[in-house]
Amino acid sequence: MKIIKTANKIAFELQNKKKIGFIPTMGCLHKGHVSLIKKSKKKKLLTVVSIFVNPLQFNNKKDFIKYPKTISTDLKICKKNKVDFVYLPQKKEIYPEKKIIIKNKIHFFKKYMEGKFRPGHFEGVIEVVKRLLKHIKTNYLFLGKKDYQQLIIIKEYLRSINSKIIVVPCDTIRAKNGIALSSRNKLLDQKSLNTAGKIINFLKNNKNKIIKSKDNSLFLKKIKEFGVKKIDYLTAFDLKKLKKTNKSTVNTRVFIAYYLNGVRLIDNF
Repeated sequence: MKIIKTANKIAFELQNKKKIGFIPTMGCLHKGHVSLIKKSKKKKLLTVVSIFVNPLQFNNKKDFIKYPKTISTDLKICKKNKVDFVYLPQKKEIYPEKKIIIKNKIHFFKKYMEGKFRPGHFEGVIEVVKRLLKHIKTNYLFLGKKDYQQLIIIKEYLRSINSKIIVVPCDTIRAKNGIALSSRNKLLDQKSLNTAGKIINFLKNNKNKIIKSKDNSLFLKKIKEFGVKKIDYLTAFDLKKLKKTNKSTVNTRVFIAYYLNGVRLIDNF
């Protein structure tokens, strides 16, 4: 495994390489990230993992500062899972200019959920993806379904620029109590993790009722009874039509974002 810290060096190492699989991350790796790495290795791809906490996708500076960083552990995980290259750039490698000007046109789906409650978030996501893909000329991009809205928006961005990169959606990996594995989980104590499990299981058990309900206030009230102080959204979307729905179909997913002990968690199922 090679650790590369500059754009020129990673571009040099990957030149003329074929069948590259790329997993962009913000570090604090867990079994969800490992599942993406394993998918890439299973396809017999030269596997590249980037670790970069992107400041542009945080609309809250405090959230950016407290984002968990575990570089030494991350590198051990990558080595154990036979990653070929780890791209570990400093901010100046990704954003060398003093003033960053974002001109990307983001898919309309951004106006919902994360885009609505985190202004500028998807603009920051697309900007870092665009720059990383200039450094890493990949054939396959592996993305998790936990950030499903992000997955769709990145996929639509690549389509809009006629990219030939194949996006590989990867299933959400969950803990035994049902919660989606997330780097932010490290900011929660055991009691909060147990509460998150109860919330997700409640939502799964009432999935069809939530989808068909035109007023989800009773479900929001029940979630708050678990100890949640704030809920940004609880909504169902038809992912084929990319619009809210009250119909339970194979294309329908329920999305939620809520705060537990000051930590913002998202999930979908």
